[in-house]
Amino acid sequence: MDRARSTAGSSAGERMAFGRDCGQDCDQDPNQNPNQDCNRSCGQFPDLGYDLDLGQVVALIQRSGAARVGLQAPEGLKRATPLLARLISQMTGAEVIISGDPCFGACDVDMNLSREVDLMLHLGHSELGEGPINVIFLEARMRDDLLAVVQKASGILKTKRVGVATTIQHVHKLNQALQALKDHGIEGVLGPAGGRIKHPGQVLGCSYSTTRGLNVEEYLFIGTGQFHPLGIALATGKRVVVADPATGNVSEIDTDPMLRRRFGAISRAADARKLAVLVSKKPGQKRLELARRIKALGEAKGLEMFLVYLDNIEPDRLLNIGAEAAVSTACPRVALDDAAKYKIPILTPPEFEVLLGERKWVEYVFDEID
Repeated sequence: MDRARSTAGSSAGERMAFGRDCGQDCDQDPNQNPNQDCNRSCGQFPDLGYDLDLGQVVALIQRSGAARVGLQAPEGLKRATPLLARLISQMTGAEVIISGDPCFGACDVDMNLSREVDLMLHLGHSELGEGPINVIFLEARMRDDLLAVVQKASGILKTKRVGVATTIQHVHKLNQALQALKDHGIEGVLGPAGGRIKHPGQVLGCSYSTTRGLNVEEYLFIGTGQFHPLGIALATGKRVVVADPATGNVSEIDTDPMLRRRFGAISRAADARKLAVLVSKKPGQKRLELARRIKALGEAKGLEMFLVYLDNIEPDRLLNIGAEAAVSTACPRVALDDAAKYKIPILTPPEFEVLLGERKWVEYVFDEID
């Protein structure tokens, strides 16, 4: 079977819209004209606010003769997977199996399912360049207009040259954002793609390489939530303005609350003598060599350190093995976003270095996966 392209691209007339009525007759038999079915069926999807390129994937499945196709999606897209599975099956004749496990990003490919199928479609993320060769990444693109919220953000930006960053859901509209800034006399700058980053200006929860090294004094993050702009602020040490196209809200990120929580976690871990070093099974999060280095650092300070290899990191699993604290070499969000779930402190590798005195607190850095 031919190796699949890692990310399906756009093609006019082959875009499936989640929740937008395209005006076509959605009751027609998809087998009558498979090349147009993605357009024709869009009105049947729940209103998720995304566009998803599907036509090239259907053609690939048909050309390769794949008999069994896997389908994996993050929680926000899972509701669309049953209908999507049915359409793919109707258009290609392939058996479709949906992954029911959680999916946290492109780093979290369902390895077991990928071994059971000829091709697997991973929705909503861009490729990292890692993982099984039979996985196709389908970028789900949000339809939110960026113009109004970027215009609003322009009013609180303090400089005339700013770095601009967003997540995969909005990268296709960054030119619109740059134009909106230009209309207000502001030059927007995108950092280059490379490594784990597929698109200029894109950031991941574990990588902010596009924001470092830019000759700017502040950044505009376009997207939802606090985690990514916090990561930009910690990675660059610069002011970050957040423009949320979903709510229309504009705000300035404040790193102090999170840093206080992280200092508290490090302080609580100071009493621990028995620490687990967590190693993820997920291909995009697995950092075994780093885990071994962390283990050696702790042992050199007289601590009892042990490696724990696992898929999904859950509170009970750590308590059952008797850990008094843990250092996570998996996704940085385990320690930073989910800390409240755990009865024991969970540190990132740089935070563990602070605990041991190998790094000063004033040298605190965000944990990133290169």
